[in-house]
Amino acid sequence: MIITYSDVVWGLILVAWVAFVTLYLSKLINKYTNTYVTRKAIHILGGGVVAVVSQFLFSSPLVPIIASYAIMIYLIVHRTRQKMLNWFQDEGDRGEVYFSFSFGTVLLIMWLIEPTFWSSPLKFVPFLPLYYMSFGDGITGIIRNYVYRRRFKGFWGSVGMFLFCVPLGYLIYGIPGMISGVIATIVETLPYIDDNISVPFISFIFLYIAVKFLYI
Repeated sequence: MIITYSDVVWGLILVAWVAFVTLYLSKLINKYTNTYVTRKAIHILGGGVVAVVSQFLFSSPLVPIIASYAIMIYLIVHRTRQKMLNWFQDEGDRGEVYFSFSFGTVLLIMWLIEPTFWSSPLKFVPFLPLYYMSFGDGITGIIRNYVYRRRFKGFWGSVGMFLFCVPLGYLIYGIPGMISGVIATIVETLPYIDDNISVPFISFIFLYIAVKFLYI
């Protein structure tokens, strides 16, 4: 698959946007909140915005996949050299690395199993889980921070995620989409696995099977 000139231009623009959000805007947010809220703001303003616009700007998922892995490597390098971006990176939480990995890998898997998905009714199958990870989990974390004043997977955060994911899933893929939103909400609460991995991958697996074989 060929990367077009337009793909390159939009890829550079979006990488610049993510860099602006991550390295500048998030610093401003951190001054008025805390590291946890800052991380969730990057989820929404960085990953979420890119997830929404990518499918309309690119001719294929190749550039978003490459960019996601490039950002992941950049974040890992900061950690390994002990030069963490401490206004959002936490020594005990590699969530931003998992986020970048999941973003690119969900798109890559979908591309490998459905090479023409970009121009088919399956187009939103990998993106809906990325919306859940970016916006749903972001909203959840912000609610929990201000309700519980600590990092705690409490009930009201899950309510916020449910109210975002379930209607969005139904709007895009009907009943299968709605169920995928419920699944995303449930798996976000699971212990021992980072929700930047559990939410996108588990909801993606369900959504692909349901939409591919039952809905379309």
